[in-house]
Amino acid sequence: VKQLREKLEKLKQQRGMQRRARKRSNVMTVSLVGYTNAGKSTLFNRLTKANIYAADQLFATLDTTSHKMYVPECGTVVLSDTVGFIKHLPHALVEAFGATLEEAVQADLLLHIVNTASENRDEQIVQVNKVLHEIGASDVPQILVHNQIDKLGLPANLTRDEYGRIVSIHVSAMTGEGLELIRQAMTEHYQYLKKISTEESAYV
Repeated sequence: VKQLREKLEKLKQQRGMQRRARKRSNVMTVSLVGYTNAGKSTLFNRLTKANIYAADQLFATLDTTSHKMYVPECGTVVLSDTVGFIKHLPHALVEAFGATLEEAVQADLLLHIVNTASENRDEQIVQVNKVLHEIGASDVPQILVHNQIDKLGLPANLTRDEYGRIVSIHVSAMTGEGLELIRQAMTEHYQYLKKISTEESAYV
């Protein structure tokens, strides 16, 4: 246990240094979060053209995997895949996965992946948001990504709130349908961050 804690602490420090470097270079960071088996790793592979392990089993992803991807009008984006959340995630596991979950806390944007074909999707959304609150990531901007629309025969689309901000997207990581909407959401959020940064600089 002592050795594992030391390794986790070292990993935590390394990731902290990497995050600070990304902030200095103005690279936007996006984290995929969601209930286990929602399709995060499959979506991650589709977006980044990576080849990380994706399986329909509990905790198939144990550590954060980060890759760079290029988005037009946005530039380089660092996308991170995180461990799948479960109902009543034990505090011991939250602590153990601390280095992984910190990527979500420090992200500029969370893509909350939902298995839209699951009958328990609403409860799963609630459970994920509970964990995000527990780790201190509840204030990070979030977009719901309803995955696996191919199983329901639904079209790809996006929904905006009364302010025109994208709040949800329907996609299929398996077929690739709707992935351009995720890139659009990243671009719009990047432009929003630039606007906020410019306004803060002008105020100072």
